[in-house]
Amino acid sequence: MKKSMLIVKTMLTTSLLISGTSLYSSNESPVEAANSTLASSTPTTHDSTTFIKSKWQTTTDGMGLYDSKPAISNGIIYYSSGGTLNAAEMATGNIIWTYKNGLHPQIVTNNSVFFIDTNGYLVKVNAKTGRLLWKVKAATAPIEIGAYAELINGVLYFTNESGGIAAYDPVSGKQIWDNNKIPMYAGGLLGEYDGVLLVYGTVDNIRSQFFGLDPTSGRKLWRTEGDYTFLNYQDGQFTFRDHSDATYQAVNAPVPGYLITLVKVDVTTGKVTKKENYQSLEDISRIGNSYTSLQGSYVYTADGNLDQSDDYLTRLTLDQAANTHSISYEEYGDWLVGPVNGMAYFQKGTQITGVNVNNGSIVKLTGLGSPILSLQLIGKGVYIGYKNGYYSIMNADTGSTLGILKTGDMQFGKTFVTHGQVFIPTEDHLFTVSLPQELQ
Repeated sequence: MKKSMLIVKTMLTTSLLISGTSLYSSNESPVEAANSTLASSTPTTHDSTTFIKSKWQTTTDGMGLYDSKPAISNGIIYYSSGGTLNAAEMATGNIIWTYKNGLHPQIVTNNSVFFIDTNGYLVKVNAKTGRLLWKVKAATAPIEIGAYAELINGVLYFTNESGGIAAYDPVSGKQIWDNNKIPMYAGGLLGEYDGVLLVYGTVDNIRSQFFGLDPTSGRKLWRTEGDYTFLNYQDGQFTFRDHSDATYQAVNAPVPGYLITLVKVDVTTGKVTKKENYQSLEDISRIGNSYTSLQGSYVYTADGNLDQSDDYLTRLTLDQAANTHSISYEEYGDWLVGPVNGMAYFQKGTQITGVNVNNGSIVKLTGLGSPILSLQLIGKGVYIGYKNGYYSIMNADTGSTLGILKTGDMQFGKTFVTHGQVFIPTEDHLFTVSLPQELQ
């Protein structure tokens, strides 16, 4: 997992959403292509019985790879391909309805699907039939990849990198307010907290600017700027990680500083109320951060040298002095993900290690001899996408491999598990496999 500055990571995520270079020709099936493309790198450490085939698969445009929620409702899954929004049966993949010029669904409810079409309209259709319920022209400027819609507390918000932010009634489609003066470049919505809508954008591709808006009128309440990453909200305070001491250019002399600096920002005023430094270092000139998470009384951070590819996880105790004792997990290798539900995962060669950060117990899993691009812990399963195009499902408790799928793809989105099925989005496809019996 390579480190990068926040804006670089944001832009990379954006590019992944629209990329789609196929690994097979038009007269070759995905499975056939996977077999031919990966024949020279087929894993030899696993019995052939662990290889699985997809129940069904389809071509997609790669948008929605990192959706926080699955585009699923009432046994129907929604995805876009070739400029068309498709609704398909989850169990079979059979198409139920389509909507031309429809892009990936932004919001899926029990009854409705909201999406942005290729002409800049915000559209609502019936989830079961695809019947148009309403559509409104939401973008006055050309739609960029940064156009999104989100439903928060019964209000439908639309943001566009070149067009600010607007609020709509999700029932009627009527616009409630519009504020096109809020710059949303490489930005988005973070949520509503104590009557303040928190949004963000970038200033110079490094520094971020955060705005507190009145959710009823869109009026700007405050603005704060800094090289910040939003972490959480609690008791009237936002917590941000401050990267302002980091140096992103090569320097000749060491730059002293801290591994982590956290700042507290008041929700009503946007003013910094507290600054906390953790673990002083003699040189932070080439340290890059990939992950920060506040969990209970601890802060977890994954950092490494910007000129290398390794990230190492460290745990520090919140609200303690800068030089307080920390716990390093470097011995387990390159950080992959977590802690999630108390588990963090690391890779060293082909060895994958899951570490319970609460009690120190470990589970060893054998990888497929390729760098890991994506790892998720869902229930008792570990779901892994590899750079060589393979995808594996493993038992989180025992480390045993339950299934290996050849995808032929090199980018993996967020996996979803529901109704006994595993949905695996990639940059070009959506694969569906049966959930292994051990995990049901």
